[in-house]
Amino acid sequence: MSFDTTTFWLFFAVALALWRLLPFSSAKSAMLFMSLLFYGWWSPPYILLIVLSSLFDYIAGARIHATQVQRTRTIWLIGSLVCNLGLLGVFKYGPFLVESASVFGDIFGVEGGEAFVGWIIPVGISFYTFQSMSYSIDIYRGRLAPADSFRDYFLFVSFFPQLVAGPIIRAREFLPQIKKRRPLRAPVFHTGLYFIIWGMFMKIVVADNLATVVDQTFETGFLRDASPAQAWIGVICFSGQIFADFSGYSSIAIGLAYLLGLRFPKNFLYPYISAGFSEFWTRWHITLSQWLRDYLYVSVGGNRKGKRRVYFNLMITMLLGGLWHGASWTFVVWGGVHGLALMIERKILGEKKQQIHSFERDGCITFGRAFGKIRGMLIVFVVVQIAWVFFRAESFDMARIFLKKMFVSPFTESFCDIVKRGTVIGPLQSPE
Repeated sequence: MSFDTTTFWLFFAVALALWRLLPFSSAKSAMLFMSLLFYGWWSPPYILLIVLSSLFDYIAGARIHATQVQRTRTIWLIGSLVCNLGLLGVFKYGPFLVESASVFGDIFGVEGGEAFVGWIIPVGISFYTFQSMSYSIDIYRGRLAPADSFRDYFLFVSFFPQLVAGPIIRAREFLPQIKKRRPLRAPVFHTGLYFIIWGMFMKIVVADNLATVVDQTFETGFLRDASPAQAWIGVICFSGQIFADFSGYSSIAIGLAYLLGLRFPKNFLYPYISAGFSEFWTRWHITLSQWLRDYLYVSVGGNRKGKRRVYFNLMITMLLGGLWHGASWTFVVWGGVHGLALMIERKILGEKKQQIHSFERDGCITFGRAFGKIRGMLIVFVVVQIAWVFFRAESFDMARIFLKKMFVSPFTESFCDIVKRGTVIGPLQSPE
């Protein structure tokens, strides 16, 4: 049930009426039912998956909070992590792992079989597993008390506006907001409507139209004969498409939450004007970036274990962040490009924490700072486009062809071919 369908808006009209008209306790139960209906629209059997996963995490959170015995707390936390990461590994990365194992098996002469034909990845599993893990980890760290009831916790996990494409909400942001119902005042209604209309515009008008150009450019037959300009236009259009698509869905989710009396954090903030790679990740998919920082980067050591370990932590965080986006080695390389860029930027900046070439808040901008800002924006933009090639390409071979088209002009390619033949000009021809 996509946000840009008539079916969804009829569904939301019913959900909004139930939320606003029923007594609040009954409204929460009704909203939970509607969220499960939304989740099961694609594949009803997977409702059991989210129910069992949420039930285990709810019990784990209660056990962690109830005891002061460190060993017991740690066991329950590990159980929660294993449950969530196990489900994610099996259902999202199962085919990828089998395919990778088959490739390595072929290298060593071991025959691999076909598996996971017609496999359906459970909708929203990347998002609700991250939300569940943050719940358990926050309770373990003493930053959150358990939910008042399983119903409230389950509503947090399955709440339909953000289930498909984010933002990634944390329990300490969501649970306090469902203790009582906020009235729907005119300014709130107008704000929610604005976010929805803007999100629909970004999704239907911008993303869907750019998708036509992108799909044509990333088609192998077209790509082999494409010019460097066409390749650049294609990847820039993809950067616009993916931004409009992700930010559009996030904006709609924020608007829907407003109409239901809830506040979701912003998820995108003009990422392509970033003058540094750290700044880019404070503007792109913000809730994911913050999740990776707080629950992965900090957990593996963050900035606490020396400079070399910081570089390792940055890279492993971005590699896993890339894999989170999709079950393919091309996504891992996309994360690796960003990880390498962050490492280089940190090396250049040393121990400084500020974003490079940032404007002064008092408005005093020298020519040097303005030039530095523009230079930084161009560097970030180009590197981000290179990374997007791996994100969109269906294979490494396609990515290689695409990058060759982007950076090797026909003149340079012809010159290289001539050099390979061992001569710069052909043999002299006689006038006859």
